[in-house]
Amino acid sequence: MRTSILVAAVAFGIASPALGMGGGGGGGMGGYGGGSMPMSSGFDDYTTALRLIHHEKYDEAIPYLQRALQEKPNSADILNYLGYTHRMVGNYPVSLDFYQRALAHNPDHKGAHEYLGELYLKMHQLSSARDQLAELTRLCPDDCDEKDVLTKSISDYETAAATPAAPAAATATPAAAPAAAPAATSQPATASQ
Repeated sequence: MRTSILVAAVAFGIASPALGMGGGGGGGMGGYGGGSMPMSSGFDDYTTALRLIHHEKYDEAIPYLQRALQEKPNSADILNYLGYTHRMVGNYPVSLDFYQRALAHNPDHKGAHEYLGELYLKMHQLSSARDQLAELTRLCPDDCDEKDVLTKSISDYETAAATPAAPAAATATPAAAPAAAPAATSQPATASQ
């Protein structure tokens, strides 16, 4: 059934990243309607932004989301997607602001908690990411996609943080040894030049 819905959504170009990116939509279209028809006739700014996000054109989606936000300034979904797109283009302070605003409007927005947790990992704030996971555990004690995705992201972050320590030490030792050896032999060569 979910596959049929996803296929239909993609066919109409309205697939939410929530369907393929860990549940960030927190309500898909969120009941959003109206707006201009900028990219394709029949699509409002929010729908156009979702299409661009689906195609990983995050920087192009931002202006559409900004216009959608002007029409629906209290939409946690739009604020969440603004946080997401800014995170994806590397603008972490702006992303953080949008996630916090989304959660101010809807403290139980699962997608915003998941994405905020992922932002905290990008900012190397593991304890804050774990706080978002605790919120998701509260919101969906059994299971939900957002909780599963953030759990995996935290696990991957911890694994990556533990793994580079060994290769970095191994890399530093061989690099230091050749540098020391040529320095001793290169002094006479430098003097003769």
